[in-house]
Amino acid sequence: MYRSRSSAIQFFRCHKCQQVLVSIVGLNRQCLLPQPVRRFTIQDASTALRPFFFIVHPDLFGQYPTERAVNENSLKVLNEYLATHSSVSKYESKEIIFFIRSQGNIQEMKQIKITLTTTRLHETVKGILVACGLSISHLPSAAVTAGTDRPIEWHPSYYAATGKVNPKASTKNKKPLELSLRGWLQENIDKSRKLEESVRHIQDDIERLQDKLKKDIGIDSIRFDSVWGFHHFRGCLKSFDRLYTTHPKFLQHVLKGQSLIFSNSTGVSRLGEIVLSSEDVPQTWISLLQTVAAYKAVLSRLPVMESKLSSLMNNIQVVRREKQHYHVMAEQYELMLNKILNSLRRCQELVSNTFGKRDLSSLQLAVEGESSPLMLSSSGQFLIPASCPGTLVVDFIFNNSLNAVSILQDIERFLYEEEQSRQKAIEELCLTDLQKDESVTPSQMTSCCSRLADQYWRFGVSLAKSRIRISHYYSVMQDGQICVPWDWLGDDD
Repeated sequence: MYRSRSSAIQFFRCHKCQQVLVSIVGLNRQCLLPQPVRRFTIQDASTALRPFFFIVHPDLFGQYPTERAVNENSLKVLNEYLATHSSVSKYESKEIIFFIRSQGNIQEMKQIKITLTTTRLHETVKGILVACGLSISHLPSAAVTAGTDRPIEWHPSYYAATGKVNPKASTKNKKPLELSLRGWLQENIDKSRKLEESVRHIQDDIERLQDKLKKDIGIDSIRFDSVWGFHHFRGCLKSFDRLYTTHPKFLQHVLKGQSLIFSNSTGVSRLGEIVLSSEDVPQTWISLLQTVAAYKAVLSRLPVMESKLSSLMNNIQVVRREKQHYHVMAEQYELMLNKILNSLRRCQELVSNTFGKRDLSSLQLAVEGESSPLMLSSSGQFLIPASCPGTLVVDFIFNNSLNAVSILQDIERFLYEEEQSRQKAIEELCLTDLQKDESVTPSQMTSCCSRLADQYWRFGVSLAKSRIRISHYYSVMQDGQICVPWDWLGDDD
């Protein structure tokens, strides 16, 4: 139709010709203008991830304490990622691990690794759902900014004919490289330093408020044991300080010499600690504190009931096992003890026939919630669900007593070696703090700390005054704390 480029340009610049083209392809003139776009928001992400949150919720893994702890920590990292997504322009690679139940066998655990690397929130959410085998039909489409250039995607035949490398195909075939600790630290140490410096004033404020409340009220200790971050801790302390200004004498009377914990529940723990939920309003705190005196009777009955339980099982030691972010309240523990006592009273003849006069004082027993498994823990304690029949308890302790004695004999040595290796790593790396997740065993912690102390000079960065947490994944927390997997890779691995 046109023999020259100039004539073609004149055609497309002609206003009437543009109208003809629009009518031919059936377009409206408004379609040629940039349209307002609704972007994929954090609220959209939270809604889309509800099925995922349901299958990884820690409450579903009561019988699997290790998997439960891993999911709790990974959810914390994911929530921080979502919360800071809109305020951070660049994200470093973060790999987190979740456990889900296998679809074919609900007793089988499946490990899912999720890497948070992209700045595109929609792609991250889609990747999480796909990795867990969940439907993405409810996922809203990602918003596209009008007027942006779309990259050219050539057909595979083009690369076959020209001999060029198809970047899309090569990306698919590439296996992700295992990240070494040296490489990860070099990429993330600056981020840790910046975050630590940016929240230093908050940490200082927390220390100031803690010291003030201890001095004003006479509280023995204050700590934060919640899945929420340090911002919530400061908020709790500020709210409690305001509460003190309006009820000074009342709080001094109730809390003098007591331990105060801000956690995920409210009550008086079986250890006698005052536990306040970080999600409750101050009025709810006051309501609990007004009833603290009534808990003294319950707390006084607990040792008596534990002594009765011990006598029913040939003087076995009854211990109280505390978990991170989970506090058993005094009245709840009393009900648990009452259940197991009634169960064992009904099978005293079996106890006598099984153990005779054998003294079981070298063994340890801990009464757990009804959803907990009947098991021997890695520290050598028998974990007994309150609802477990007495006959099963007796048989289980009898069949595993030798193994329990062996673990208890070694556990002190394991814990000693763990602490020694931890202190050595702190000294060699000049760390401010070095802690671990509950799901990391003493042997894993010992191995990790020993390697850190021996190979610190190979990391290529200074970790002086850093705070490190040994876990199952790499991450930098909002307060600058560095999370390192216990089985981290060296350059030679």
